[in-house]
Amino acid sequence: MADFHVDSPNVVYSSEKIKSSYTYETSEVTRDTSGRFRVVPKSSKYEFEVQRKVPRVGCMLVGFGGNNGSTITGSVLANKLKLSWATKKGVQHANYYGSLTQASTTSLGIGPDGKEVFIPLKDALPMVNPNDIVFDGWDISSLNIGDAMRRAEVFEPQLQDQLYPHLAKLKPRPSIYCPDFIAANPVGAG
Repeated sequence: MADFHVDSPNVVYSSEKIKSSYTYETSEVTRDTSGRFRVVPKSSKYEFEVQRKVPRVGCMLVGFGGNNGSTITGSVLANKLKLSWATKKGVQHANYYGSLTQASTTSLGIGPDGKEVFIPLKDALPMVNPNDIVFDGWDISSLNIGDAMRRAEVFEPQLQDQLYPHLAKLKPRPSIYCPDFIAANPVGAG
């Protein structure tokens, strides 16, 4: 987490929690029968409380052995293992580009030099690092997640080869078969 401290009567730090209060100010606008606008200031007070210790998080996926389940699990694992692989455009390194929490920044305010000070959004508050998420889930297919990943053909072959030994150890929990909840893949589309 970024090293900063908010000095405000609305923020209280303890060894376990960060508590803050915030008042949202807005206006309610109505129009009377003569067409005149009436503007009434409104405010809503919010209380936030965040645990400073980040908990462990598990993600149970329905369809764990499908394209989405094997892809999200493989993507997080590739980042965790800091994998690189060859593509047609050169070497690709695993990253969280496009992830709101991992790749974005937020403004803390204006520094003494008059310029905005930015920090990574992931460092603004204690939050789970995606590399620490534990994945599990159910699927009607009994394929291990490594074989499901190969079947999905989402990743480059070289990345699949690096991920396979790790993903092959994961197996979905048995699931019931209910065709109403299974995506229909287009047949003969094109």
